[in-house]
Amino acid sequence: MTDLDERIVRVLRERAEGTVDTDRLTARAVAGGKARRRRRAGAGVAVGLVAVLGLAVATSAGWLEEVRPPYAAAPGTSAVTPARADGVPGAASRPDLVGTDPQVLHFGFDPARARYLGWEVWSGVELVRADVGGGRAVTVELTTSAAALMHGVVDGLPFDVSGTAEKAYDGSDRRHRGRGETPSWVRLWQPARGLYARATVTAATAREIDVALRALRLGDARRCDGPVRLSTLPTGARLTGCRIDADSFPATLQVSLRVTASEQRQMTVSFEYARSIASSRTEGNRTIAGRPAYRYPQGEQLELLGFPKAHLVADFGWPFDGFTEQDAALVLGGARVAEDLTRPETWD
Repeated sequence: MTDLDERIVRVLRERAEGTVDTDRLTARAVAGGKARRRRRAGAGVAVGLVAVLGLAVATSAGWLEEVRPPYAAAPGTSAVTPARADGVPGAASRPDLVGTDPQVLHFGFDPARARYLGWEVWSGVELVRADVGGGRAVTVELTTSAAALMHGVVDGLPFDVSGTAEKAYDGSDRRHRGRGETPSWVRLWQPARGLYARATVTAATAREIDVALRALRLGDARRCDGPVRLSTLPTGARLTGCRIDADSFPATLQVSLRVTASEQRQMTVSFEYARSIASSRTEGNRTIAGRPAYRYPQGEQLELLGFPKAHLVADFGWPFDGFTEQDAALVLGGARVAEDLTRPETWD
């Protein structure tokens, strides 16, 4: 048994023997039930663990019509658009900046023609998921490294670009068989010299990619942030990743922020909100900056309490080592959370 195998067994055993926080599982099932690609080699294992631990995976369905007006949000949802990054050039004029700042997206979509479902800057790749009216998520990714997109998961499907990187980015559509009857489509192209792009969608045809690219704005720059900001970090650490899932906003919202000091010293701070949560934990077993906190018995996770219908958690353990509970407390103690989660204009 490898060291990784032993750690997986340990985590599963700890979680099986520990108490179950049903509210937190509900928030993750609702807010996190979306297919997302993971770039790290260990991410497939992590996704498998999530499935074992009972988190739901949701898929959307819809049909792309040949001609349609700009998107109409589904009943019960509303649009949330990442704020503009004033004074920051977009990918069209500075392609070299793409993926260099975890708090900035160097491209966006016309908000009148697309509804943002989620966005992220992670491992040198900038990504936006959007609904352009067909009811399915179109994902567009930009990076300055072709290797970052050579391998990965596209809508849950293994994908490997064949041939050399330059030949692969020719703008053609590649069809891949999905787990069900609906195929996935992948388009690779180079918007500028040294810039690589990938668009993906699971649909009957690739036409939805065409619609999305007509709404794409490479001259825009927007902030990769949400209602959570981290103002204190451990010595030598920096923010290296940002991910926002808002496809069911304002019913649910999920934020993930990655803090890194070295390759092995990494921490993920997650904020999970679901208005369906009936109650929240109020009694903790720790105190952070005068506020109650809770150290989970299942693993190296620390939660700062006191957020209605939401959980703010720092995961400072497996599969990474190096950060301590004191480091997690420092990060959570300096976290700033917007008072009104349903009004993005108040998040600053």
